[in-house]
Amino acid sequence: MKRHLGIVRSCLIGVAAMGIISASGLWCRADGADAKDIVDTLEDIGMLATFTRSVHLGQIHEMLREGGPFTVFAPNEEAFLNLPAETIEMLFDHNNRDELDGLIAYHVVPDEIRSSGMRDGSSATALNEEVLHITRKNGALFVQNARIIRADIVCSNGIIHIIDKVILNGD
Repeated sequence: MKRHLGIVRSCLIGVAAMGIISASGLWCRADGADAKDIVDTLEDIGMLATFTRSVHLGQIHEMLREGGPFTVFAPNEEAFLNLPAETIEMLFDHNNRDELDGLIAYHVVPDEIRSSGMRDGSSATALNEEVLHITRKNGALFVQNARIIRADIVCSNGIIHIIDKVILNGD
């Protein structure tokens, strides 16, 4: 009897967890059906708050909501914390929207690239026409010098890969 209760509890915990994940918008079918657009998905991922704020402040916002397909290499919060304070202040100064748009454009590729399609030594051209180099080291994928820490978050108009560094010009 105790064994059956344990199984029932495990099943209930699993169902509850699936409900939480589903309600967060992070659970979607592999083919992208019923997925949210890139902007809505960014908003749902708490570890991307600063990048999401950047997208909302910049001019690329509507394009990422309605256009596509796109691949977004989205830096997590820790990536922004590792930038110098003066860089953050400069990017978020309302007089520097072009700089912010440039930063976002460096993280967006106008094509959908899943991790399975990334090969060591391959490259992709970002919206700002800069070439992003993709490497594989010890089984981990990198774009420029940023490690992809979570890959293939499917959206209705593309895909998001979470990275651990902000990609800056010259990286």
